[in-house]
Amino acid sequence: MSAKNAYNKILTIFLIIMGIILVGIVGYMIYEQISAKLINDESEEFISEFDEEMNTTDSDIVTDEDNSSQSGNTEEGTSKSSRVASSRSSKNKKSTKKYYSYDICGYIRIPKTGIKYPIIAEYSRNALEKGICLEYGPGPNEPGNTVLAGHNYLNRLFFSKNKNLKKGDKIYITDIYGVTVEYTIYKKYTTKPTDTSYYFRDTNGEPELTLATCSNNGSKRLILYAK
Repeated sequence: MSAKNAYNKILTIFLIIMGIILVGIVGYMIYEQISAKLINDESEEFISEFDEEMNTTDSDIVTDEDNSSQSGNTEEGTSKSSRVASSRSSKNKKSTKKYYSYDICGYIRIPKTGIKYPIIAEYSRNALEKGICLEYGPGPNEPGNTVLAGHNYLNRLFFSKNKNLKKGDKIYITDIYGVTVEYTIYKKYTTKPTDTSYYFRDTNGEPELTLATCSNNGSKRLILYAK
């Protein structure tokens, strides 16, 4: 075999291998986009049925403005937890259908990043593949620190766009009473994956949120506090 023929053969094999790799990459990207669309469509459908079942309305939203508009907002009865309890008083806690076989304790909406996902009431590797999970704490809109975890994927599902959030951005949590609470982000930082100190912060009896997701290819955790 001449040197030219050997070179051409090696070049052909190389091009075939590169072609296979390229097809694999494109196929994977298409798969990821289709998977993301299916999950987002399922999420939207579930939340639409959830809202209909709960009969949620804009009047059920507990906002920061509700508190600041009242005189003496440090007095008993004007705290966020008190206003949540008041909004729930005319409602009944309801059970909802399963979401990918998981129990749901509410849903999260973040206008800045355009996400809206059910909150799965258990934390597991499989559950994290389907939605936002309750990782720690009392649960949506309950007094105390509720930690919600979500993956950071290349297809921009779940908490993939949390890096774009900043102090002052809003998060809305709707619970299984049909009450929606507005939270404002007030702290953002990264930490080690093994650090769980944010679980145990004191909220003075008020409902607060912690959003946790991976960062820097899994070498860090991006943490957001909201109240």
